[in-house]
Amino acid sequence: MSKLRPQVTIPDTETHLISSSNINQDFSILVALPHTYAKFDKAYPALYVLDANGVFGTVTETVRMLTTVNAIPEIIIIGIAYPVNTLTETFAFRTRDYTPTRVDEWYKEIALPNKPNYCGSGGAPQFLRFIREELMPFINATYRTIPQDDAILGFSFGGLFALYTLFDKPNTFQRYIIGSPTVWWDESVILNREQDFAANNTDLPAKLFMSVGSNENERMVTGMQTLAKTMQDRRYKNLEMKTHIFEDETHTSVAPATISRGLRVVFV
Repeated sequence: MSKLRPQVTIPDTETHLISSSNINQDFSILVALPHTYAKFDKAYPALYVLDANGVFGTVTETVRMLTTVNAIPEIIIIGIAYPVNTLTETFAFRTRDYTPTRVDEWYKEIALPNKPNYCGSGGAPQFLRFIREELMPFINATYRTIPQDDAILGFSFGGLFALYTLFDKPNTFQRYIIGSPTVWWDESVILNREQDFAANNTDLPAKLFMSVGSNENERMVTGMQTLAKTMQDRRYKNLEMKTHIFEDETHTSVAPATISRGLRVVFV
């Protein structure tokens, strides 16, 4: 019988527990610092990662591998996680926090073993306030970040939330990595958000990478393509956008490819 041994940990990482008054929710904030952070007195760009319960490790080590060959700059990674043990346990929370409108029926139709109890949807406005008013001030006061050089990375509902942020408070982030966004949510309500934004704005200063896997549900692929074409046709000033369809990738398998490609697009 093997002896009980310490769990593997990721070097140069820290964890904070932040209680949000905007949402009445505790969040586990996972921070990965560049290996050089303690050696040099300089500031770094910040990358905010949604669904950190599932992708924090993948993002952290991908960033670190890319920085070893100077493909991207060193980055402080801030993972926004929930104080639970598995990604499945976050499904109810992320449905509540990442969606811009309320659609109760959707969650009831999901067939998952041990599905968490439903806790609502349409909470994107409150979640964005949490990031802007509570999380970002804490991160900027605690770590040496570069002001106004922030990025967000989100998949699926996380991608939907990133798009909501882009059209509601676009100055929150300067770089957007959006994977497999659920453009279809609530009869593609995010397309209406983009239309409302375009009615009042011609400038959209952001670097944006958006992707989807070719083997995803058709509505995922066509949703991303429709939004991308609409934004391209707008000819927004100062928007640098690239999109990609990853061949032979599914809704789950496409994540690592999106992380790697997206980092190399928005941090150039």
